[in-house]
Amino acid sequence: MWNLKGGRGRSVDLVAQARADAERRHAVPRPDAAPQAQEGAEAPARPARAGLSLGALLAFGLVTFVVAQAALGYVGRDRIQGYACAATGCTGPGMATAGWLLITVPFLYVVAAVALWSRLPGRARPVLILLAAPLVVGGFLFVPGGRNDLDDLVDGPARYATATGVTWAGAGVALAVLTLLVVAVLAENRKVALPPVWASLVAAGACLAMLGVALARVEPVPVTAELAFPERTFTAAGDTLTRTSTDDRRGCAGVLAGDGRLDGCVRTVRGSWTTDDSDAVVRLAAVLFPTEAVARARRGPLRSGTAQAGLDGETVDVVSTSGSWVLFVSVGHADGRAIARSDRGHLMWAASQVVYRFIGYQVGLLVAPTPKDDIGPRTP
Repeated sequence: MWNLKGGRGRSVDLVAQARADAERRHAVPRPDAAPQAQEGAEAPARPARAGLSLGALLAFGLVTFVVAQAALGYVGRDRIQGYACAATGCTGPGMATAGWLLITVPFLYVVAAVALWSRLPGRARPVLILLAAPLVVGGFLFVPGGRNDLDDLVDGPARYATATGVTWAGAGVALAVLTLLVVAVLAENRKVALPPVWASLVAAGACLAMLGVALARVEPVPVTAELAFPERTFTAAGDTLTRTSTDDRRGCAGVLAGDGRLDGCVRTVRGSWTTDDSDAVVRLAAVLFPTEAVARARRGPLRSGTAQAGLDGETVDVVSTSGSWVLFVSVGHADGRAIARSDRGHLMWAASQVVYRFIGYQVGLLVAPTPKDDIGPRTP
């Protein structure tokens, strides 16, 4: 009986095992079961990682902003604006475009980097970050914050044009971010797959639209003869001066006999005037430099009586600075005769009127000179 029971028990076990084997052989495989379970397990972790990455990015941006303002500050901004002035000639549209690029290029670079990040090989990602660093730091130098507003961050002869470009670049960034969010939400709701470059194209379009606004609103910078000497005739302190010639060019070739003394100049504006009695002829050569510091450095070694090259006859010559300009003014008699001591006062008076007029158009305030130190109108 024991053997029979034992044998019966074994037979029952064998039947159950055979049934289990048959079920396994006929069962439908589910290869996606494990991935589904895995995805279900990982899903809660994704928002946490995304939030952590966004927080790290914001923290990095804040630290970069503070470090850029504290470590580079004035020196960095001065050099960047100097390079921009040298490249564009300090014209209004040129400097507005430069200001726009300072903000827009880092933004578009970051947008493109984020869009392509997952497609890049691991070795390329550190290079992408290294290339972004100088662009982002340079842009942060012109972002107002703390006690500094935008007027405190821009300088030079075209500072208002630069500020216009920076302002509308900021508007372009805001418009681009808003557009990206709206398009992303619409695409998600409609289950539309967007191409990888869509973000870069949308951001670039929004920023370019604001560049057009900046160029339309920028005020001209008086760095050309037409803008620096807009009047053919002007009257100041009872004297009338008539412009006889003007010229402007990039660089400063021909201003002095040795051009090496004016290295780093951007452009030169020239003009000639005669007084109403046609006795005095005033010749002004205004040489623009990228920054005031460079202008002062070039002016330093020059004697006050340094004469312009190529002038005929005896002249009284004066060298001075005004902002980023080094001014060379020469005055003499129309016929080139020798200058008597008694003539110097009224000749320099005519020269002072021309210089004051030029500076007035640079700063937007016309002021007539005041007679002093034996320099004044010609007396009968």
